[in-house]
Amino acid sequence: MQLAIAIIDAFTNQPFRGNPAATILVDQFPADVQMQQIAAEMNLSETAFVKPLEQNSSQNYFQLRWFTPKQEVPLCGHATLAIAHYLRELSVINTNEPLIFSTLSGDLNISFEDHLIVMDFPAIFYKNCSERSQQVLAEMFGEQPYQVLGQAEDYLTVLLESESVVQNLQPQLDLIAELDGFGFIITAIADPESSNDFVSRFFAPKAGIPEDPVTGSAHCSLTLYWANRLGKSNLKAKQLSARTGELQVCDRGNRVLLKGEAITFLRGQITFA
Repeated sequence: MQLAIAIIDAFTNQPFRGNPAATILVDQFPADVQMQQIAAEMNLSETAFVKPLEQNSSQNYFQLRWFTPKQEVPLCGHATLAIAHYLRELSVINTNEPLIFSTLSGDLNISFEDHLIVMDFPAIFYKNCSERSQQVLAEMFGEQPYQVLGQAEDYLTVLLESESVVQNLQPQLDLIAELDGFGFIITAIADPESSNDFVSRFFAPKAGIPEDPVTGSAHCSLTLYWANRLGKSNLKAKQLSARTGELQVCDRGNRVLLKGEAITFLRGQITFA
């Protein structure tokens, strides 16, 4: 079997920045085990597979699935942005109409505003985390000030005191792997001189992602917290990984808008039995 593949840098307009995702357009999905093997071989935080669906003869309706090197996941922001960019680049969609992805998290609506790709995602609300995770966090941070914002489905989030603390934190991946859920987020208000409103970093060692460069789905909960704290619904966010990436986000109550750019880094072909 041969499949065309592209690697797209998401949440950036520059190569070697943002979050790279492998994107594959197929007529029919390969077997699950094959998609997982491809994702493991690509060894990026996400590999996205998309196939067209027929709904009222629309050319803009697709089924989308995401795989980390270790598992399929129900929601991914940067790979959704990447595949929307890829479909637009291939000219297989009408960018004047909404692009709809059928996913494990329901239908996701994508639109295009000039250079920006706008993703309409479900908001994810914080709940209390387990006592076990509280104990792990206490061991991780010791006497360093932190506030647990809560567990947003599979993501546990901690508020730190400043952008520099987030930037300089050395992650203890063994302890992070002991926390409940899929991923761990640290966040802080942006420095006063910055054009951003808040910053974050994201770690998911259990899923084969020591640190994710830019995590769209993490902002489905971060946006709600910062919009409420800062008293405004439209915000600018930056993820402080080594590659860095920037998002524009909007609190819409039960939904969150995530806006960003993307750039194609590589196109090629993979062959497998």
